Amino acid sequence: GKSTKARELVGLLEEGLSFHVCSADDFFISARTGEYEFDSKKLGQAHAWCKGSCYAAMSLGTDLVLIDNTSCQKWEYQPYIDMAYAFKYKVEEIIVGSFDDDSLLKYAERNTHGVPLGAIQRMATRFEQE
Repeated sequence: GKSTKARELVGLLEEGLSFHVCSADDFFISARTGEYEFDSKKLGQAHAWCKGSCYAAMSLGTDLVLIDNTSCQKWEYQPYIDMAYAFKYKVEEIIVGSFDDDSLLKYAERNTHGVPLGAIQRMATRFEQE
């Protein structure tokens, strides 16, 4: 899915170029155990942390900054676009996957965070494409 695509893009970088992958999921990785410990009550904090990570990478002039989040609606990804333009980055939106029933079922079966099919279906119905 999205994280696999991010790794693929990083693998295509020319040697010597810098990159940073920003993911709200990383907020939920326990420093103590290294395990993913999702807490829906902290989702706002996770996204604020992710935006801060993006800002820091862009302010340092990192060559490639990837946002590895499930952004279904414009208001969720617009802050990253605004930041990119403020720092004179080129913006490219990459949509990973499709939204047919078979694909959604496949995503539910293979996602690494245990997101249930119903939640994935709700995300798909919220999706806004520019």
